[in-house]
Amino acid sequence: MESVDPVNLIGFMGSWFDNIDINTNWAVYFFILLLVLVGVWCWRRGRKHKRWYFWPLPLVLPILLLGALASVNVYFGLYNRMGDLYDAYPFPTASVEEVQRADGQYTLGISVQTEIPGTKSGIDASDALIWFPPQYFQQPQVKFPVVYLVPGTPGSFTDWALGGNAIRTAQTSAAAGKPTIIVSPSPSYTELDDTECVNGAQGNWQDYLAQDVPDYVNSTFRTMTGPKNQAIAGLSMGGYCAQIISLRNPTEFGIFGNFSGSTMPTYDDGMAALFGPIPDLDETVNTYTSTWVIQNQPQSRTVTGQVYIGAQDDDDLISDEQAFVKAAKALGMDVEFITFDGAHSFYFWTTAFEKWLPWALPQMGSPR
Repeated sequence: MESVDPVNLIGFMGSWFDNIDINTNWAVYFFILLLVLVGVWCWRRGRKHKRWYFWPLPLVLPILLLGALASVNVYFGLYNRMGDLYDAYPFPTASVEEVQRADGQYTLGISVQTEIPGTKSGIDASDALIWFPPQYFQQPQVKFPVVYLVPGTPGSFTDWALGGNAIRTAQTSAAAGKPTIIVSPSPSYTELDDTECVNGAQGNWQDYLAQDVPDYVNSTFRTMTGPKNQAIAGLSMGGYCAQIISLRNPTEFGIFGNFSGSTMPTYDDGMAALFGPIPDLDETVNTYTSTWVIQNQPQSRTVTGQVYIGAQDDDDLISDEQAFVKAAKALGMDVEFITFDGAHSFYFWTTAFEKWLPWALPQMGSPR
């Protein structure tokens, strides 16, 4: 009988576990079944006049919590595989040094997780995920356009690659002859922070995303620079970030995609808490309001963009963005408002990105 290689067996089991589908109602049903089994066990102990309540609480609370988290995940669609929970990515990764050598045979492209320093903004070096198309290694003298993808809040720099399927979409685009570098930076220090990507009380996140991130990417890798070669898009808060960063920095980002984002910063504790103790709060908030910017800063009208809002999303959000697009068009901007069935979830954002990227890339320069 042929012996089993323990290393191969462990690797197989690890791969199997990583790829368990958790974005399914069966995950919720599993925790419901556990609750039923605990309930039956308690009933049987009670029938035997035993302390049926002795163990249930330590069992029930974790099951309830995990069941609730599974339900939330199924609703929003962020994590698809078990491995997504602990960064066992479903795509190959390499180091910055390996990518800079540009001699790998990466037929599906390659991703790099790195830290981008806040040289100008003062933001501490923060994580980013960068994907390079196969052509980056097949054509080692060629430069490529860049698409920046901003996550929402709560959220992480990995969200676009996992729930948003951005790498899969970019692979499809590269296979069709439209390769681009994908960069997903961090818009905050932690997943729960809500910075609205402004220069405010939590740090100069606008400067970080608009200056430090592209400066690092353009100086470290082979990229095509200029506003028509660098686009920015995002979901929810990240959609607002993408829109306002492009409008405020039209010489850096000439194309934007806003997926379910607002036209101005929204913050639970109010604008004073978001921006900190500054004397000209109203004037500062204006400069982060999309409609005010296009009306008062003419160069902002040179950018082009698409705004996607799900038909089942918040009515105020829909009307807010429709009003912005109407005002932008009246000023001669090339901006579109697009809606289709969907709510505030990764199911909608994934589809929106799949529609937006083929629209954006033909407007960007071809690799050269």
